[in-house]
Amino acid sequence: MPEIRWHPARRGAMEKGSGRGTLVLLFAAGFCAYGCNHACMIYVPLYVVALGGDLLQAGLQATVFLALAVALRFVVGPWADRRGAKRPMLLGLAAYVAGAPLLGLCHDFAAVLVVRCLQAVGMAAFFPCAMAAVSAASAQARSGLALGLYRFVSSVALMVAAPLMFSLVGAVGYGVAFAGCGVLAAVGLLCAALVPARCCRPAGSEGEAKGARAGWRSASGEDAATPADEARTATAAASSGTQRDAAGALPGARREDLATSATARMPGDGRAAVVVALAVTLLSALGYGLVTNFATSFAEAAAPEANAGMLMALVGAGGLIANPLAGWLVDRRAASGVVAAFAAVMGAGVALVAVLPMIPALLAGAGLLVGIGYFGTVTSAVALLAKRVPEGRRASLISQQQNAVDVGIGVSGLLFGALIVAAGAPVLFALAGLLLIVVPLALAILVTRRPAAM
Repeated sequence: MPEIRWHPARRGAMEKGSGRGTLVLLFAAGFCAYGCNHACMIYVPLYVVALGGDLLQAGLQATVFLALAVALRFVVGPWADRRGAKRPMLLGLAAYVAGAPLLGLCHDFAAVLVVRCLQAVGMAAFFPCAMAAVSAASAQARSGLALGLYRFVSSVALMVAAPLMFSLVGAVGYGVAFAGCGVLAAVGLLCAALVPARCCRPAGSEGEAKGARAGWRSASGEDAATPADEARTATAAASSGTQRDAAGALPGARREDLATSATARMPGDGRAAVVVALAVTLLSALGYGLVTNFATSFAEAAAPEANAGMLMALVGAGGLIANPLAGWLVDRRAASGVVAAFAAVMGAGVALVAVLPMIPALLAGAGLLVGIGYFGTVTSAVALLAKRVPEGRRASLISQQQNAVDVGIGVSGLLFGALIVAAGAPVLFALAGLLLIVVPLALAILVTRRPAAM
């Protein structure tokens, strides 16, 4: 395993990967995978109905697909941590390459369900491992920005996939359209195959191995290392043959919060940061599910003069703004605080939905705030995990963060549907917004001010 070195003149590259070329390949693979997955998620329910199925079956295939992907991530994450992320990425894309064309050959619901189970392997294997690979292929000081740009690319893929698939289905039918998705996934598979395996391997240096065994890193960039820690970091760098990097290690350990430093760790605080990232992700996913399931219909009924159809488009536009911004901020500020701040922004947007009957003009602001807040929360949370968690656990924790997103969105329909009947939509939106503001900020304050208690 090549030794990781930090070169001030080339901070965007790392010897472990191959710099920008590797990131371009990972971004291209992610674009293809997200596009194929999103197109299938949107149009498979319509395809089931076109085959003669009912709405119950259309919903069932989506539930089975999601539940199987959540379960498989508990297996794929540890596998990637032990053997590297490249094999799971290739497996995931191969599942889409095979599964998408097979959908066009299905003639009944049972066949569609089997193929969707195959595609669940793709969803579980590719997406969290690709984010772990992006983190490994980028310089630690800029890993947040790299992940933010990766998620920006994925958001663009989501926006492009739906209208393109609509045109294909109308022009050539479901069979050829799904085959086109398979071709797109094949392009992604080729890009992933060209990614150097060394940038996807688990940590192998002595310092990283000790870090993985000893525990977790600090949750706050401000208390990541004391001056004594920085001195020991420089000494360790010199003793391992990196004397020319030792001078840069002294100021850099605090600013860049290096993952390879075995001394910049506070075990309890690091675990608390992971808990905050996962908990706030789950809470934000619940709020996002509330908005996607009920906000548009509520706005149409309560404020007919507002263009409620623009709400989700504005949410998507907010996501395009938030993804790179969130990654950039995590590289420069305490990550837990960034996660909480974006969640609070989302909470403000959700709360604005509650007052749309009184002020319909707030719809644009509500949509943008929800989009910026939700996508910023998810991106900053995964960037926090990439920076704080030792490489031997990184893919596993990113997998669980993805599970938090899927579970939160998945259960929100049933949960909030019952609560709306009991409390009313305006009250529910207002309370949900308040919780999204208060709870994440409180958790972030506890992590940064009372690490020993966490």
